[in-house]
Amino acid sequence: MILNARLCIDDNARPFPRTGMQRRLDLSSPNRSMRSLPHITIACGAIWAGSRLLGANGRDRALIDGATREDSAEKRQVNGSGQTDYRLVAMGSLLPDLVDRAQRAAFRIRRSSPDQHFLGHTLLLNLPLLFAGIYFLRRHGDAKLLSVSGAAMTHLLVDPVIRSPATLLWPLFGLEFPAARGLSSRLTALTQVAAATTVAMTTVALQRQNRLGQFISSGRL
Repeated sequence: MILNARLCIDDNARPFPRTGMQRRLDLSSPNRSMRSLPHITIACGAIWAGSRLLGANGRDRALIDGATREDSAEKRQVNGSGQTDYRLVAMGSLLPDLVDRAQRAAFRIRRSSPDQHFLGHTLLLNLPLLFAGIYFLRRHGDAKLLSVSGAAMTHLLVDPVIRSPATLLWPLFGLEFPAARGLSSRLTALTQVAAATTVAMTTVALQRQNRLGQFISSGRL
């Protein structure tokens, strides 16, 4: 029973013999959160900028068409400005990694390196989610799925998988998932510090505006 538990926990046993157990435990520690923080901050920033851009375009069209203020507000709701839930954005930014972990656990796959990615990092999974999100936004005015799928796409754009077309475009180049070359440890630490600084500054700004509680409860900026 002890042996089975060890095999379930240590799915990186081949590249990290014996020390792999310690590595897996570290990944579930605050170190794991720090690795995810850049993905969350980049996704939130990209979605925030995109929603602002869509909102500005909606207002410009409303002015050109001679629409009333109420019509303009309605259009902003339809294009998603002002209804983005950044809690969903944060979850979506981690979706590729969560899918990969679920796939490895379900099929007992052992990675050849920490930078090897699987189905969660492919366009085969993420593009249909993005198109579905756009459909629900345009058809029903619901931006929830687009918040998740758009954030997942930003994950791919800043992940080492962007330099691994065999994974990104899987299965066009075969059924194997090759390892992608990740960032150096120094550059990785730099991105984590920058992300943590951004989160801290945003938290302070929201607190000064007495909007932190509202953000936590609604996820909206």
